[in-house]
Amino acid sequence: MKTVNSLPKKSEDKLKERIIKTFKNINRPDERIIDKHGLSKFGLDLILLKKDPFGFLRAYGIQLKTGDIKCSGKPTNRLKEIIGQISIAFGKKVRIDRKDYNLDGFYVITDGYFVGQSEDYIASACVGIRNLHFIDGSALNEFFAKNEPTIDQFKET
Repeated sequence: MKTVNSLPKKSEDKLKERIIKTFKNINRPDERIIDKHGLSKFGLDLILLKKDPFGFLRAYGIQLKTGDIKCSGKPTNRLKEIIGQISIAFGKKVRIDRKDYNLDGFYVITDGYFVGQSEDYIASACVGIRNLHFIDGSALNEFFAKNEPTIDQFKET
């Protein structure tokens, strides 16, 4: 099955900036989005830090990709890279505000689509990784439409 990607291509950095801006616009006091730029990324682009219902802070890793992620039975190098990044991220604690956290979940986000067996292949290769989520371009666009700042927010009343 071939999926046509009608979304505009963005670099991962631009996609990251847009996601960070949107999370900041949501402005939930119990959530933070952290950019893991630089050499100490360890398989992560972003970390979402949020409180669970009991008030404990939980960390969720985010790996960003642009374009379609494909698998038609034989894994591509790109698919292998994603699996490696997830494994690396879960193998190391993340340090935030002088405190270490184990990841409680992981999001693979693309502005394209997961084509063919790509989600199943990643999930089966990452057995034991808890709370593994896949966000494609359609879900991402819904997230942006619902949460991005709008021009109207800045108009005087």
